Amino acid sequence: MQEKETIMKGLYRMITTIMLLSALSAHASSHREAPAIALDPSADLSDFYAFISPEDSDNAVLILNVNPLSDAGGGPNFHRFDDNVRYSFHVDNEGDGQEDISFHVQFETTYNYPEEFLYNLGDIANSANLNITQTYQVYREDDGQRVEIASGSVAPANVGVASDPTGGYSPTTATPGSITADYTVSSGIYRTFAGPRQEMFYVDLERTFDLLNLAAGTPNVNTLLGKNVHSIAIEVPIVTLTKDGLAPDPALQNEVIATWATTSRKRLTERTETGEQDNSGGWLQVARLGSPLVNEVVLPINDKDLFNGSHPSGDAQFLDHVTDPILPVYIEAILGVPNPVSHDEGLGIGGREDLVLAFLTGHPALGTMPGGYALGGAIPGEPGKVFGAFEALRVNLSTPSGFPNGRLVEDDVTDVALSAMVGLLIDGSLLPDGVDATGLTALSTFPFLGDPWAGDDHPAAFHDE
Repeated sequence: MQEKETIMKGLYRMITTIMLLSALSAHASSHREAPAIALDPSADLSDFYAFISPEDSDNAVLILNVNPLSDAGGGPNFHRFDDNVRYSFHVDNEGDGQEDISFHVQFETTYNYPEEFLYNLGDIANSANLNITQTYQVYREDDGQRVEIASGSVAPANVGVASDPTGGYSPTTATPGSITADYTVSSGIYRTFAGPRQEMFYVDLERTFDLLNLAAGTPNVNTLLGKNVHSIAIEVPIVTLTKDGLAPDPALQNEVIATWATTSRKRLTERTETGEQDNSGGWLQVARLGSPLVNEVVLPINDKDLFNGSHPSGDAQFLDHVTDPILPVYIEAILGVPNPVSHDEGLGIGGREDLVLAFLTGHPALGTMPGGYALGGAIPGEPGKVFGAFEALRVNLSTPSGFPNGRLVEDDVTDVALSAMVGLLIDGSLLPDGVDATGLTALSTFPFLGDPWAGDDHPAAFHDE
C-alpha cells in the first residue's frame, strides 16, 4: 500500500508539474495571450528576441514574430503581414521607460495575377511566379526624428516541394536556403529580413490543454514542431544603440538597453461590402511584448488587453501582480516548493523584489542593470531623468546574450522563467519541462530562425505518436 501511495504521489507531482510548466509556456511565447489580440493574428506578437549577433559581436539583432501557430499548408491565402499594421521595435538606452530609438516596419501587398486563385504559378524561388507579393520599408526614429533606412521584399510562403523544386528553402538544416539568402537585405550598416520562419518556441501544448490528458510514462513532445510564424529581423551596429554612441563599457554605464516590440493599427476602420477597408486616424498600439513573462502569467485576464495597449512608463499600475504573483502560491500548494513571498532585495517595494529585478529593472547579478543605478534614483549623465521599473527585455551589450540577458532563438525560456518564479534564478537551478529544441533548425547566420516548414509536410512527419 505504501509503495502504491508513493507511486501515485509521484504521478500526481509529475502531472501537476507539467500543468504549471505549460501555464508558463504561455508567457514564454505570447501565443494568443490576451482576448482582443487572439482575434488578430497578423498583429499578435508571439515572440521577441534581442541578442548580440553570433556572427559579429559588434552588431545586435532584434526579431519579432507574428501569426503564431501558423499551419505551413494554410493556403491558398497563406498567412502574411498586414498592410494596415505598423510593426515596431523600441530601445530605451537610458532606463527611464521611454524609447530613445524605434524601428518601424510597414508593408504593401500586390496581387500580380488577380484572375488566378493559386498563391504561385511556378517555382517560388522565381518572384515572377508569385501571385501575391509584399514589399516593406523600415524607418528608424531617434527622439522623434524619422528616416527610412531599408526596404525589401517579403520572402514567399514555403508552399511545398512541387512549388519549390530547386530546394530554395532548407528547413531541415542549419544552413539557410537560397530563398532566405536572396531575401536578406543589406542596406548600409543594417541587415533586414521579413518572411515566414519556423516556430522556434517549444512546448507540449496539445496534451496540456486537453484537460491535462497526460498519460503516465508518456514523454512530452514539442507539439509546435512543424508550425510557422512570420518574422521581421533587423541587425544593427551596437554603437548606434548605446546612449552615447560608444562601444558598451560598464565604466561608461552605457552597456544595458531595454527593448520591446509593439504592433499598432489605425484608430478608425471603415469596411465596405466588397471587403475593402479605409483606415484613418493616428496609430493605436494593440500588442506589446518584451521580456517573456508578464502579460501571459502574471497579469489577470481583465488586465491583459490593457497591458497590450499600455506604454512601459505606465507599468506601475501592474506592479502588485509582480510583487505578489499567484503562480508560486499554486506551486507551493501542489508541489510543496516554498513560495518566496517576501524576497527583499532592498528596493523598498516589498514582496517579490527578486522578480522586479529580473524583469522590471534588470538584475545587477545578471548584468542587466548598469552599476550605480538605483530604482527611483537619478540616471547618471541624464539630468532630470529617473531610473524606473518597467517591463522590457534587457540586454547587456558587453557580455554574451542568453535569457534573461536578452534572448537567443533557442533559449529554453520556460525552464528559466519557472525557476525565477520559485526564486531559483540567481543560483542557477532549473526546473525542466522535458521539452527541448530537438527537430528545430536554428540558422547559424542571419536571420537565425530556421527556414519555414513546407506546406505539404504533414504532422506525422514531425511527431511519432
